[in-house]
Amino acid sequence: MNPSTPSSEKKKFVPRWLIGCLAAVVFAISLVLLQSSGPKSKSQRIVVMTTGFTNGEQVVTFRLEPPHSEVTWAEVVSVSDIGSTQPPTIRTPWGDLQPVSMGKATNSVIRFVALPNRGASIAGRPVAYTPGSYSVAYTPTTNANRIRVGAALERAGLEDWVQRCGKSIKQKSLLWLRRKTHEDPVFITSEPITNGVAVDR
Repeated sequence: MNPSTPSSEKKKFVPRWLIGCLAAVVFAISLVLLQSSGPKSKSQRIVVMTTGFTNGEQVVTFRLEPPHSEVTWAEVVSVSDIGSTQPPTIRTPWGDLQPVSMGKATNSVIRFVALPNRGASIAGRPVAYTPGSYSVAYTPTTNANRIRVGAALERAGLEDWVQRCGKSIKQKSLLWLRRKTHEDPVFITSEPITNGVAVDR
């Protein structure tokens, strides 16, 4: 058979095509693994930036370290709670880890005033956007207290994409493919916060 016949060229073309595809897949996997294997700080803390007292409420603005963390829960706790132990937690039906105190009365009711997410809303109420920081407000019942938050580190690389795909399938929405996923939160407390005026209850 003449080596330049079409059938012979086709046989040579297929292996090259397969090699090209395999190389592309290996390259993509390598990028993902390199991204996920980078240094990731596990030391987490709350950095209080400003405090103030407005309209009978204490307002606290803070950020998380490392910055690739997300607040999943916030509450006001006693100034004696230095965060040396983790609170009792439960796993919600949708897979999130939250403290048992969720939904129960705490020292003060806390609400988010600003979030580092554009277009964020809570219970249908728009929340202001503040890049890199959170602001919360509460009516103090003591002269000083701390804020405790659930701080969840971002997942990276292949683990993140597996979780995104899983959430997209569960929620039946491709929007979850665009959202970063986070590890289980660690509950940390802020430095003591001196309140403006404590309200007697």
